[in-house]
Amino acid sequence: MASSVFAFAAKSDYFGTWQSQAAKNGNVATIKIYEANNKVYGRIIGMTHPKKDDNNPDKSKRNRDIVGITIISSFTYDKNNDSFENGAIYDPETGNTYHCSLKLQNHNTLKVHGYVGGIKLLGRTVIWKRK
Repeated sequence: MASSVFAFAAKSDYFGTWQSQAAKNGNVATIKIYEANNKVYGRIIGMTHPKKDDNNPDKSKRNRDIVGITIISSFTYDKNNDSFENGAIYDPETGNTYHCSLKLQNHNTLKVHGYVGGIKLLGRTVIWKRK
């Protein structure tokens, strides 16, 4: 019964503070997801081991702190699938930006799927937990 009730979650259920899975280097990020101008964004607001954006392909950004940068951007809500689609996610660990979709599994679990070239099969999914 709970899953059928959750199937009609409001898009605002996506907003709030989320904790990422641990990266290969063990770092865990805290991300705030919010809406601005009818698009969804996410900014890193904390990390277990704060560092600089050393791997950014733009050399002028390599000295900036990762805490404070926007890593997910420009998502639009797909009400038919109750998901956010057509966005982008920046991976500070690699310096790469990927296409991305967001889908709630339940109120406290968010599937974040990054993929290459607009082909969802060429990607990976990570789980973020509500904080």
